[in-house]
Amino acid sequence: MSSVHIRRVPAFVSTLLTVIVGAAVIAAPAAAKEPFHLPTQVVDPAGALSGAQLADVQRAVDGVESAHDIAYWVVFVNDFGGLSPRDWTDQTVAKSDFGAHDVILAIATDQRKFDLQAPLEVEGLTGGEIQKIIDDDLAPAVRDGRFADAAVTVGDDLEDVGGEETSHTGTIVTVVIVAVILIAGFGLLLYARSRSTRNQPDASFTADQLAGRPLHELEPWSREVLTTVDRAVRTSADEVAAAVGEFGAGAVAPYAESVAAARAALAASFALRQRIDDGLATDADEHRRLLVEIITTCSDADAMLDRQVPTFDAVRDLANDATSRLDALAERSSAVAARVPDVETGLGELSAVPVTVADNIVLARDHVGFADDCIAQGRDAAAADQHGSVIGAIRSAEGALDQASRLLDAADDADVLTESTELSDVVARVRAASAYIATRRGVIGSIALTRLSEARRLADEAADLAESDEDASHGTAARSSDLAAQAVDAARVDVAEWLMTQGMSSGEYGDLAPVLSGVLVDTVLNGAMHNGGYSHGGRSPASFGGSSSSGRIGVGDRR
Repeated sequence: MSSVHIRRVPAFVSTLLTVIVGAAVIAAPAAAKEPFHLPTQVVDPAGALSGAQLADVQRAVDGVESAHDIAYWVVFVNDFGGLSPRDWTDQTVAKSDFGAHDVILAIATDQRKFDLQAPLEVEGLTGGEIQKIIDDDLAPAVRDGRFADAAVTVGDDLEDVGGEETSHTGTIVTVVIVAVILIAGFGLLLYARSRSTRNQPDASFTADQLAGRPLHELEPWSREVLTTVDRAVRTSADEVAAAVGEFGAGAVAPYAESVAAARAALAASFALRQRIDDGLATDADEHRRLLVEIITTCSDADAMLDRQVPTFDAVRDLANDATSRLDALAERSSAVAARVPDVETGLGELSAVPVTVADNIVLARDHVGFADDCIAQGRDAAAADQHGSVIGAIRSAEGALDQASRLLDAADDADVLTESTELSDVVARVRAASAYIATRRGVIGSIALTRLSEARRLADEAADLAESDEDASHGTAARSSDLAAQAVDAARVDVAEWLMTQGMSSGEYGDLAPVLSGVLVDTVLNGAMHNGGYSHGGRSPASFGGSSSSGRIGVGDRR
């Protein structure tokens, strides 16, 4: 029996965890009260807390972690959507990749109900102590509507009783506290953004072994694999395109074929995910089978790209003739920058700017500025004979200019978007959704990616039916248009949630623009440790290969 190497594929982990709800938060058209995958340590989609209160909660979170190496999570949303507090919390646990040593507090403000539980045993925190926290502090605060006080006081209590003092070099005991305050009509604000895969196995598993895992493990794992491998494939495609420009299609044909095969595997996996989301898995066994197929298919594609990294790097040999490469990038940066004023003027002439391109000019400028900084750093590194840093600078500048160009192209095309379901208009909307997601791929989750993949498939199907069955083509095109809109809605929620975790609002990106766009990845999470070379705040440029190898160059060494 063959085995499939299943990777842990951690999602983007925020460095700033205080969450502010601002104008960027967009209501989405999904059910507002369903349990959801908890994304970050402090989240307030309801806007129930002030900025000062959020800061107080964050300090409580930090205090628990400092005292006990316990991760304390707090999320704010409005009612439990017809579920009991315990059922709502149990389902949230299942969706949120919790495991041993997790504690959850769920509060619904409109109902003033809550549930505090430890799904599995937490060292030093007994059931009696949890009940004492509830009776003495939590219940009175929730009853009085003092929700920030409830979160802070529970944090203080956990700091007092939450286990032995532990060393930061030891095993981290994770305690997750979630104060959930659901706001009616808020929809998909915070959905399925996996914050870690600490519960998921990281060894080699056969399909049969995976089939023995519970659904509550396979569900978040499958979504995370989809998201991470999609980013790896997109980045690999970009670098292959750059190599084709340098060396011709023949020289990089094997790598282009691998990217095409990985894309096909992803498309098949997204189709399975859409089938699950549409409720077409007839029972738990079929649900499990589909999840296992998603995980194994994506992991195989990921591993295929990883295997080709050494030979691809040898073909590109980015450190060779670095000065000429940097000169060419500087010329390209000037050309991209020169486009910005005209594109900005064109957008200003539209009667209404589509939401998919509203921030494109700001982001394009940020990416050009980042590219220029990288080019300057690359020149300094070349003069100092620091090959790893040179490679990182070149790759960062290439990625930034690729994304800046996409942002401007999408803004240029904004005037063709209409509300009709004519096939050409539907194709334009799918293209706009694709561009929005591609240029923000660093933070986009599986729901948006799944809807986009299905929208593309249906647009192609509608085109195939156009001559033989006009009515069927029209209906299929309408469904494609709906899914493209859902993809944009979900992606905007992903972006809004990420902005909140950074304490920013829409239109304020700066140094984090290349993180949003996926140009920079967290190399510590990917396993590419820093060796004193090129990095931006613990991140390095994404590169050809699977999720395990992205970011491997530009940190001073090859992995």
